[in-house]
Amino acid sequence: MKILHIISSAAAGGAEVYARDLSIEMAKRGHDIFIVFLDRASEAGRDLSFENAFLKQLQKNNIKYGFIGQKARRNPIIGIFSLRHFVKSFNPDVVHSHLYYGAVFSLFLNGVKRVYTHHNIRLRANKSIYKLLDLRIDAYIGICDACKRLLEDVTKVPVHHIDNGVDESRIIKKSQYIENNPVKLLFIGRLSDQKNIGLLLEAASYVRGSDFLLMIAGEGALLPELKALSEKLGIASKVRFLGNVIDVKTLLNESDVFVMSSAWEGLPIAQIEATLAGLPVLVTNVGGCSEIVNNVGNGVVVNVDIGEYSVALEELVNDYSIRLKFHNNAIKNSWIYSITTSVDKHLSVYDSL
Repeated sequence: MKILHIISSAAAGGAEVYARDLSIEMAKRGHDIFIVFLDRASEAGRDLSFENAFLKQLQKNNIKYGFIGQKARRNPIIGIFSLRHFVKSFNPDVVHSHLYYGAVFSLFLNGVKRVYTHHNIRLRANKSIYKLLDLRIDAYIGICDACKRLLEDVTKVPVHHIDNGVDESRIIKKSQYIENNPVKLLFIGRLSDQKNIGLLLEAASYVRGSDFLLMIAGEGALLPELKALSEKLGIASKVRFLGNVIDVKTLLNESDVFVMSSAWEGLPIAQIEATLAGLPVLVTNVGGCSEIVNNVGNGVVVNVDIGEYSVALEELVNDYSIRLKFHNNAIKNSWIYSITTSVDKHLSVYDSL
């Protein structure tokens, strides 16, 4: 099968990494894959070294790719004709968009099946856009139950639930879970309003008892503001801002607890990576975060509330026995979020169209 994926950029975002893993696994199974990127890293203000590493992985797996350019966000005509150019040269059976810009551009194609995956619990586009998409989209995919229900409220086209997955070859599972001092807490993600890192920092400032080190891996415009906040809260000596990290698997393996305090989410790839690595997690009850924890049994879910979050964080930092139990559950149950399971379900959807 010839499959063309459309994603925003070759960046460290969860949707982008997931689409890359899907593409690589599909290519390994003998499918012909082409990826169209909307933005270059330089246009989107993303890490250029990560883009280079991302593209090298595609090349290694014989996956072709091309770029539309950020101008298409302001002028859809550019996106429509650029995508038609790629489709004419590649001749795919399925065009699968992972952002609504790509889904809109795909409406003007002929002779292909169209799939759109929504990667967040917020629509971001006006609901009327989905009436337009319904004219030619053949199937929608929601990455968690909450996302599926969200889509079902705005479309009459079939919506499939396929959980995000992670390529386990990118993960080093913790073979032993020892008691460390300080306890290493890890956040991975973009430094944005969505990730609500201010709540995490404030909660950390209330933690008493065992020593801890909070490592924040990611890039974003809020970095200066978050550094200033850690200073103001008096915890700068316990916080490390690591920037964009390419060797995520080693960082996960060397950590003790994965923490995330998002205001909204879809089904976070970073949380799945941490779960497959065998880490206990502390997450907020947004999007599909609780679905992962409930299915695997490896952590604590709290509301987006500083009081609840700080109490749960202090308990995890101070109670090794709870962390060990969550680790064991993660090792035992996390297989359901493997990329192979996700690819099986995607191919089944494509075949049904």
